[in-house]
Amino acid sequence: MAVQRDPTGSALADLVARQRDEIDRLRTAARRQAVVEQAKGVLAERLSCRPDEAFEDMVRLAQATGSDLVVIAAGVLGVPPPPGPPSALPAEGLFDPARYVRQVEIPKPAPAPLGERTPQPVALAAIGTAADPEELAELVREHVDCDAVLVYLVEPDGGLRLEASANVPAKVRLQWERVPLQLRTGVLAAVRSGLPQWLPDPEEARRRYVLIGDPETVWESRAWLPLRDQTRVVGVIGLLWSGGHRFSAEERWELEVLTRAAGSTLMALVSAESAALGRNWTLWVQHLLDVLPGSVALLAAVHGEDGDVVDFRFEAASPDAVDFSGRRYRQLVGRSILTSYPTVAGTELWAAYHRVLRTGVREVVSIFDYEENSPGLPQHGRYTLTVGKFGDGLILAWHEHEDPLQLERLRSVQRLGNIGWGEWNLVTDEIDWSDQLYVIFDRDPALGPMSLDEIRASVVREDLPILQNAVRGMLERGERADSELRLKAGDQIRCGRFIGEPVLDVQGRPVRLDVVLQDVTDMRKAEKRVFDLSEQFAQEHQVADHLRSAVLPLPSRPLDLPGMRVAVRYLAAEQWAEVGGDWYHAFPIDDGSTLLAIGDVAGHGLATAAAMAKLRYALTGAALTNPDPAGVLDVLNRMLTGGEGVTLASAIVARFEPTTRRLSWAQAGHPAPLLLRSHDVQRLDRPEGPILGAVRGAVYATARALLAPGDTVLMFTDGLIERRPSAGARGDDLERLMEEIRGFVADLDPLEMPEALTSRLVPATPLDDTCIVAATITA
Repeated sequence: MAVQRDPTGSALADLVARQRDEIDRLRTAARRQAVVEQAKGVLAERLSCRPDEAFEDMVRLAQATGSDLVVIAAGVLGVPPPPGPPSALPAEGLFDPARYVRQVEIPKPAPAPLGERTPQPVALAAIGTAADPEELAELVREHVDCDAVLVYLVEPDGGLRLEASANVPAKVRLQWERVPLQLRTGVLAAVRSGLPQWLPDPEEARRRYVLIGDPETVWESRAWLPLRDQTRVVGVIGLLWSGGHRFSAEERWELEVLTRAAGSTLMALVSAESAALGRNWTLWVQHLLDVLPGSVALLAAVHGEDGDVVDFRFEAASPDAVDFSGRRYRQLVGRSILTSYPTVAGTELWAAYHRVLRTGVREVVSIFDYEENSPGLPQHGRYTLTVGKFGDGLILAWHEHEDPLQLERLRSVQRLGNIGWGEWNLVTDEIDWSDQLYVIFDRDPALGPMSLDEIRASVVREDLPILQNAVRGMLERGERADSELRLKAGDQIRCGRFIGEPVLDVQGRPVRLDVVLQDVTDMRKAEKRVFDLSEQFAQEHQVADHLRSAVLPLPSRPLDLPGMRVAVRYLAAEQWAEVGGDWYHAFPIDDGSTLLAIGDVAGHGLATAAAMAKLRYALTGAALTNPDPAGVLDVLNRMLTGGEGVTLASAIVARFEPTTRRLSWAQAGHPAPLLLRSHDVQRLDRPEGPILGAVRGAVYATARALLAPGDTVLMFTDGLIERRPSAGARGDDLERLMEEIRGFVADLDPLEMPEALTSRLVPATPLDDTCIVAATITA
């Protein structure tokens, strides 16, 4: 039997179910709406804007990213989004959630591609967690995905001071720690206009502004976005990209939202950091310290967890400030006392810091001996320090006492330079002398300094006008004096150079004379000796030069000798150098051959020039008797070894026979000759043979070579190839000469040989004479 259902009961059950579903949907919609409202309030506080502006920012972000508004709100709060309502909805339902919250399918988030910016809600949430400005800059760089970040705050004078940075080179941070008002920069343009400065094109940016970081650090694209505190611009955030970066309208809006959040966080951090010692005060103190001389600094008290002062930190310092280790004012700011100077703890100075901070009474620590326990730094330093209270911090001024070792070094310098100093106070008649001034005047220190009248009496009579003019110039015209005069010191006459400087009062009248006196007696004696020697040297140089010119005539054009054309070039040393012993000879022999010779007598001066003349004349006689090159050298060697004294000389003697075109040569400690043939340079053999005058009975070997028309034989003295050790040359001097000739031999005109070759050669040093003989075979 079929069961009859009560239509009334079934309808009631459906109604209850629909009402339960509707209640669940209302609860879900309420939870989602609550998330949106809560995020709106958080974002309004973070961006320092009205709630309706924060809601509009979230709506635009949801539209730009295609996300549900609830997802954006949950990202701002940093919580998971609430679950959405059931997808099924009867057509006859009484409540439509789409009227309140857009329903979207929330996919599982996937990892962001490399280089893609972090979704805005996560970035906003992360930026709000920054613990200090530096971390804030790094978080901005990370979430914007730029290469560097600069954060500037506006100073009381309208300038900008760097507050924080991320991934910016230290050199750029130091150079642009403060942006001058006079420069036209993008960062100042953002402050003055209150509008972001988008600079994607570097060339256009350079035409408009001075670019921070140029030229070493090149950021292709940059954006400067102003930071606001309510309606006032308080700073700028700079976003920098190494590569080119274009800013779409969507991205510009996102960056502005992110910058507003970063500015809100930064202001909160600066306010918290400035609770004990206001930042504005620090800036103004720094402006004050910037114009103060000496070492002055502002110290902030560092409090521990229990509130007690546990340390002090440098907040500002004067430009001249320098500490025990040599750190300058830029390096001092931010460092703590106990970290930098650990041995100060427990000292009288440390106690003075705390007393002044507690009582506000200024204290002076007259003598403080600092002991350093870190390696690499001096162990001791003596200072006088003045400590005064400033807010919850201290103003500290200090100066270092002169080091006794440094004073002793100064006295040593005065002794070595024979320099003394004195002060004559014209108001009080007080006189102060250094120890060395007593030594210069040969005066007993027990007698005290000399008065100006006593100084006048010690000056040689003929030099009194010099002293009188100098003193008159200092006293009457306030001029600086620099003169030299002779002084009577005991039984000696000394030469003294003095420099006098008057110290004037506000009316231009001298009140003190400061004088430095140097005993230059030994210097003047040495100068006279040098002058006498130079005169003697000049006379000797002139005689030697005349002797050389007489015995060593230089042809004005090449010599035409049997079978060859010979060019001679003599390159004298600098005018102030001594005359050397370089010589040559080229002449025909009765048998139809040609004799060539070149040599160098060791030493310089008149004696060397005389030995050179003797050798040249002896060579002529020996060659006419026996033209064999080895025999000629034997005769010259016997002449030098058989005489008195020691005379050494190097030489090459060569004989050319035109009928056979044979060249035979012998050498005595001389560089080998070179052969130029067909645009090539060869080194001829160097037969055995010791230097002339060194070995009695020395034997000289002979080398031979057959030459062809157009060949050129080059002989020279060592001035052409030998470089001084200071020239830094390394390797074979002769090989370097060959490489030099190979570089231009192809350019030489055969019809102009051999003078075309000799004219291209340059001595290796200007300190020595150089003789060059070049012979080109003509038949």
